[in-house]
Amino acid sequence: MSKKLNMEPIDPKVAEAMVVAYAKDGITSSESYTKAVWFPAEQILDIAKSMSEGKYDGLRIYFAQYLEGAIDGVPESYEGKNTLLLVPTIPGMGNSNGEPDHDDDLGNIGNRGQGCPDQCNGADL
Repeated sequence: MSKKLNMEPIDPKVAEAMVVAYAKDGITSSESYTKAVWFPAEQILDIAKSMSEGKYDGLRIYFAQYLEGAIDGVPESYEGKNTLLLVPTIPGMGNSNGEPDHDDDLGNIGNRGQGCPDQCNGADL
């Protein structure tokens, strides 16, 4: 893919709709099939840097599906395909069992991976 992908965080409402779309038919529909998603090192290192600085305590990965025209910079060929959303987490207050919560940082929902079958170079599995 020659065009640089938009690295801005995804709007939480768009992300929620993408997760709902995946749950609806992303598992069973052959049109939505995505073999793999590749993420650039820059994006992963930015998240890791924020974790090492104590801003985040982890990363939650959501299964989702691209929606038509919902995100600027996403190729039309991705629409309806499955993808992953990367959501850093911050320490929460804990739950009734005394276990720590990990709250999503909805202001920093990332995606911008390259999906296979469109971009499959090097995908050997």
